[in-house]
Amino acid sequence: MAKIKLNKKDLRILDELDKNPNISTNELAKKAGVSRQVAEYRLNRLLSQNTIYAFYTLVDTGKLGYSLFRVHIRLKNVTKEVYRKFAKELFSEHPSMWVAIMSGSFDLIWDVFAKTPNEFKNLLSKVVEKNREIIQSCETLIALNLSIYQYGYFLREEKNRRKITFNENIANLSLDNKDKKILHILKLNSRTPYEVIGRKVLLTRNAVKHRIQKLEKNGIIAGYNMLINFAHLDKQSFKIFIKYNNLKKDQENNLLQYIEQTPGILATLQLFGKWDLDIEIHKGNITELQEFIMELRNKFEIIENYEIVHIIEDFGIDFYPNKLM
Repeated sequence: MAKIKLNKKDLRILDELDKNPNISTNELAKKAGVSRQVAEYRLNRLLSQNTIYAFYTLVDTGKLGYSLFRVHIRLKNVTKEVYRKFAKELFSEHPSMWVAIMSGSFDLIWDVFAKTPNEFKNLLSKVVEKNREIIQSCETLIALNLSIYQYGYFLREEKNRRKITFNENIANLSLDNKDKKILHILKLNSRTPYEVIGRKVLLTRNAVKHRIQKLEKNGIIAGYNMLINFAHLDKQSFKIFIKYNNLKKDQENNLLQYIEQTPGILATLQLFGKWDLDIEIHKGNITELQEFIMELRNKFEIIENYEIVHIIEDFGIDFYPNKLM
């Protein structure tokens, strides 16, 4: 496959979309210093070549009464085709937020929503029973809250980046069918015009706008983000799992603040279980990553243990899966 080449105009457009994924095409052109036609053409090209996968809506399912659970799965010696088929089924057949193949001490990460621990336990038991011929072992954790950051590295390495945190508090807000349909339209394309949504849900433009504003005010829509193909930026994607030294727990806030200021950090997920923190990061190579880890360990004694895994392939991200309906 030919290598994707991005020039300065592409990077300026990506930088503006990184700051505001829902920016209008006219405003995008103005801020990127190009004509509207050029901005529209380049945006469409970035989408068609999958440099940009999607403009997704961050739906805080915690506000709807759901908790997020994490499963690390070790598979038996099976073919790549079996791996991928199993991963696709996990993502499509369950209320899954994210499924990805890893290189490390386990093979798959599965993030899945459930109302209660018992509901999650029953779901996991069914998956293990159905796939006992390929699953070797499972490790489960509870996700406490998730923070997602803007990329902040297209033109320069930005330290003060936008952060959206959600799944912090469990509530039981309700949605009617119109709101549910709007969220399902927006979740993978937050740039969808009000008029287009209105035609699909049989509402006026203003009614759609009002409903979206209400979803934002109630925190059900936590924010918006752009999902990119990191390989097109000569980056690799890694996860770092950190176990805390509980005697140094007072350092946690300082550690998190330092991580927030580190360019390339994409997300942090606080966990309960074997690991306390999951950091997702983009780096140019493993050497850069190792330097970051060493710097982190030297600064913070709270880090008792860590593990690095390389994200090989993911099968999508969905903050409002159809299976929640």
